[in-house]
Parts: sequence; structure tokens; C-alpha cells
Amino acid sequence: MAARIRDLEWATTPLGPIARWPDRLKVMVEQVLATPLVSSLVCGPARVLIYNDAAARLYGDRHPGALGHPLPDVFPEGWATVAPFYERAFAGETVQVTGQPLDTRGEGVRADMFDAWLTPVRDVEGRIAYVHMTGHEVGDRARAETALRESETRHRLLIESWAQAVWETDADGVVVADSPSWRAYTGQTLEEWLGYGWLDAIHPDDRAYTERKWREAMAVRGLVNAEFRLRAPDGGWRWTNVRAAPVLDPSGRVEKWAGINIDIEARKQAEAALRQSEELRRIALTSGRMGTWRWDLRDRLIWGDAAFLDLWGFPPSDEPRGLADFTDRMSPQGQAEMGEMITRAIAAGEEFDGQLAVVDGPTEGRWVRWRGRAERGRPWIVNGVSFDVTEQRLAEERLRASEERLRVLIEGMPQLVWRAVDDGHWTWASPQWTAYTGQSDADSHGRGWLEPVHPEDREAARAAWSRAVEAGIFKAEYRIHHGPEQSYRWFQTRATPVCDEAGAIVEWLGTSTDIDDVRTLQVRLEVLVRELQHRSRNLIGVITALSNRTIGRGSPVESFTIRLKALSRAQALLSQSGSDTVAVEALVRAELAAHADGACDRVTVGGPAVMLTSEHVQNFALALHELATNAVKYGALKEETGRLSVTWDVIQAASGRRLALEWVESGVDLEPETVTRRGYGRELIEKALAYALGGSTEYVLTAGGVRCRIELPLV
Repeated sequence: MAARIRDLEWATTPLGPIARWPDRLKVMVEQVLATPLVSSLVCGPARVLIYNDAAARLYGDRHPGALGHPLPDVFPEGWATVAPFYERAFAGETVQVTGQPLDTRGEGVRADMFDAWLTPVRDVEGRIAYVHMTGHEVGDRARAETALRESETRHRLLIESWAQAVWETDADGVVVADSPSWRAYTGQTLEEWLGYGWLDAIHPDDRAYTERKWREAMAVRGLVNAEFRLRAPDGGWRWTNVRAAPVLDPSGRVEKWAGINIDIEARKQAEAALRQSEELRRIALTSGRMGTWRWDLRDRLIWGDAAFLDLWGFPPSDEPRGLADFTDRMSPQGQAEMGEMITRAIAAGEEFDGQLAVVDGPTEGRWVRWRGRAERGRPWIVNGVSFDVTEQRLAEERLRASEERLRVLIEGMPQLVWRAVDDGHWTWASPQWTAYTGQSDADSHGRGWLEPVHPEDREAARAAWSRAVEAGIFKAEYRIHHGPEQSYRWFQTRATPVCDEAGAIVEWLGTSTDIDDVRTLQVRLEVLVRELQHRSRNLIGVITALSNRTIGRGSPVESFTIRLKALSRAQALLSQSGSDTVAVEALVRAELAAHADGACDRVTVGGPAVMLTSEHVQNFALALHELATNAVKYGALKEETGRLSVTWDVIQAASGRRLALEWVESGVDLEPETVTRRGYGRELIEKALAYALGGSTEYVLTAGGVRCRIELPLV
């Protein structure tokens, strides 16, 4: 269309030669050509028509003859319809046209249907000289809705779990039946819902519109399709789309109306963002914010007006800037895309249209749209325009993200969906069921769905159905066979009844959700709780014994505290290991580090890797603590001449594998009272280990120091 506009003999039209066109008209023609939507410009009192490629594809045989001719002459059949809209626009009003049927192809049938905006454009003197139309053809959508109305009513509505509310009215549009889903969402009571009470749950600003749409649909027995704000469970307001259709009896009379409400809050927010973006863009254009530029590819220089330079964060200047000034503020990807687009456009003699992100400088984060064309005689000179599309870009990205989330949600729905009648006789199973179980839809009908259910769970499933009618809901948990893996997994199954206006159950809609992993975790949690209780009881028992043997025998509290710290060190090692075992070496080194950190050169530690269970750790750690404490007070860790060797091994005895640990002190001159002394520590080593762990000890005090051998059974 750009080529056709350039080549048309405009001198024969009311607009005159292109060379004499006002700058405002040229800019608007560029805007018409730039938009991917159906777009046109109606100019002056003669209503001369200029349009883009999207419109050309829609005009059929009327293209290309329509270009440059008055709109009433081009579309004589439809002019009477659209003339009032254009008169309002030329009077200064921005006009929105929704669902307008037109004959754009000249076939004598108003088969095309449009949603459009008509925006007035003023000349430099402030007079309205042109009307800019942007829109899109929505006939396919309208025809789809017509087909929807002609299909079976129940299959036109989403299942109850997908909607805010599912409801019915009588033939006159009056609510006479309960809708638990509506009342649950809006908080209305049954009395508030019946009749026309549902209007009270609609936003006050939307009630008149909603009631009018409802009565218009009833008058023509047509599909109801309206959008309004509905009271939400949190007390606020959320946008909803109501869809309703008449249910006809065999004679064609309206028997009742069936409808649903679908939450469209996310879509409305996206549309609002898009409208805001488009409004900002329109304001930018009409206020002269579109920036123009000229690029000399040979000299790599760019001239730009103030608006263009401002987009990139540069001050106004009549002097050119080097290309590097701009590429330094682009990403490497943006630089590559710009180069490829320029090369391709010049080679083909076409204009280019792209978007670049500003990644550096004062306007970092801004998105700039740039459109241009190389001059015919001088292809190294490129002229173009740029404008800020940041808001539009962000809105589109949010919309894409929202649509992607919806797609993933729909495609990734894990539930197995089904329908049933009576007391569990299935009438339909979803593809998820057939893919999971390997059972065909037909084989699942009736009681066939019980075949993939675990034999031990079938009776419980039947019993749940026998309680469902009275309870008003079906709830059960049972195992379902996974065909591809030949295994069973636990599922939670729920079904809600669908009732007629008399309250009788027509059918059941249900889903089965995989909860096998949840049940497994619950079992593991119960085991962990029991283990924690067991360990806690053991630990409390050990602490009680320490208290009785220390404080109960008159020893100072400090002695009890020191022994409690030793027990704490053992518990810390258990916690750090992430299991119920601790290495013997870790226990030995931890205890020695607490008492003899400065005597490492006089201590020898060694032995194979041996793990002790939590049953052994507490008492064994206390025994090591007593040995280390005595060594610091009286033995090898007291004097510089003392030496300590702690070694262990695993031996095979008649009763099984046993740990054998040797604690050997040397170079010690024990005092006589020390040799004859028998305290709680020695008692713990010689008696408690044997009693609590089934071990055996040999404890000898010699003039050279302590020699102690401890044997414990290993699991």
C-alpha cells in the first residue's frame, strides 16, 4: 500500500499532489501504514479514503480502486451505517464501534463484523481535518458464538469447577432455583439470590447495564454475553464474563435459561494496560512526540529532531551524532537485529519496522520503535520515524505471560476428570483418565471404571457412592492402576452433583487427584515423630541418671553441667550427620578437642571407620568424657611428660561384631590417692556401659597412667 500511495495520481483527487500535503497528513499516513490492524484515514469534507495492507486484504474486489476515492462512493451499501459514526468523529468525538456488521467486499451481504476506534485528527490550525480508524474484523468470533448458541446448551458451558458460578432461571429469566456456587462466591443467602436479588451482588455502576443486556437477550431469545464486576469472596469486586443461553423444549419454546460466570479479572487488567499504552501512544503522536531521523550509512552519522534524541537520552542538537553513540546504548542483540533489518530492507527496496531496547544512558529500560526506508536514488540515506512503545511492550509481555500461564494450566492439569449418573455409573472419562489407566472411554462407562481401581479398595469406593447422594458430595481415596508403569498410586476423588431446577441430581462431575506422594510423606513423618519421641525418652533418661549420679550424690552443679555439655556434643554430632549414626573417630576427636586442644602433639588417635547408632552414642560419649576429664585432672593430659593413645578396631566374637577401644596413658606419675580413688566416671565406664549397651570394660590404674579397654556390640 505504501507503493500504491506513492504511485497514485493524487493531483486528480481533492487532496492534491503529495508534494503539497501537510506534514500532519504525511505523519498520519505513516501511522496508518505502520499498524498491523485494519487501519484507514478519511480525509476532508469529501471523505477521501487512504488505507493500509490489512484493510486492502479485507476490501476484496473494491481494492485497489477504493484508494483516493470518497468513502461514500466506495461503500455505498454500508455508508448509511457508518456515516453517523464519522459525523461524530469529524465533530471532535473519539468514537468506539463494537460488533458492527458491514459489507466490505461488495458481495451484497453484511458478512463482516468490526470492532473499531474512530479518532479525530486536527490540522495545524486546530480544525479536524481527518479521522483515523483502527480496528479488526470479529466476524469469525461472532459466527462462532452463533454456532455456540445452536449447539447443545449444556456442552456450551464450562464444567462447574472452571467457573465462578453456574446457575439457571425459569423461562421468564427469574431465578427460582438455588445456585450454591453463586452464593459461595458472592456471599448471598438463598433469599437474597432468588428472583432478581442477584443484581444486588453486581457493582452499582454496572447494574443498569447488566439488567438491560439480560432483558435484551430474553427478548430475542439470544445468547447472553456481558461483562461486569461481581462481588468477590474477599469483599472486593472482580470482573466476570456472564454467558447464558436459552434451553429449548422440542417445540422450540424456552424452557429455562442456563448460565455461568467466568472470572476475567486478569484479562481486564491486561486490556486496561493495553488501552493505557495505546492512549499514551496516541497522545504522543498527536502532541508531536514522534521523533524523525535521517541516517547516512556511508558516514555512519544520524541526524534527529529533539523528540528522537530524547528517546535515547541525548540533548537536542542540529548537529549529527555518530552511529556509535546509539549502538553503545543498545544490547549486542539489538545491534545485530538492526544491522540485519537495514541490510534486508535496502536490498529489497522496502521499508523496515522494528523495536530496540535502550540498555544504557538516562533512558535505560525504554523500548523505541523505528520505521524507515532508504531513498530510491540514494540507498545509503535512510529516513525514518521513532516513538516510545515501552508501555505497549510491557503490556504485551504481561499479556503473553498471562496467556502462557493459562495455557500451561490447561495443558498441565493433572486431574483425571469424569462424569457419572445414579450411584457411580460413569458416562464419560477424560483423555487424562484413558492416558493414565490405559482404559478406553467406552470401557470406563457404567461400573467399568472400577477395573483400574485396586481390588482391595473397590468396596470402599462403592460404599462412598452409597453415601454420596445423602451427603451431597462424593469423597473417597483409593489406588488407581497406572497402565504405562504397571503400578498403583493413591488418588483423592471428589465429585459434585449437578441438579435440575427441582433439586434432583442429574449427574455428577468429578476429578481424581494424585496424592500418592503426599501419603508417602505422611507415613515418613509418622515414623520420624515416633523416632523423635523414642530418642527424646532415651535422652531424658540419660540426663536423669546424670543428675541422680552427680547432684544426687552431693557433687557440685558444675560437674553436672560439664557432663551435660559432653552429652550435648554427642547430640550435635547426631544432628550434623543427618542420620541416626555417628563415627567413633568423630566422638573421640570432639571430646579430646573439648579438653586437650593444646596437647595434640602428645595424643595419638586412630582406627577404622566405625559407625555407632544413637543407642550407643550417648553413653559412649559420656564414658569418653569421663576418661578425658580424669586425664586432664590426674593423668596424661595434665603433665607435659604424659602421652595418650586412643585406638580402636572391630573384632569378631561369638556373639557377633564388636568395637574394641583402647585408652592408654603413659608417662604419668599418679599419686597414691588418685590410684585408689573410685568416682562416678569410673563407675559409668565399668557398670553403665555393661548395663545400658551390653558392653564389657577393663579399667586399670597403674603408676604410669590409666589403661582402659571398652568393648561394645555393633549392629
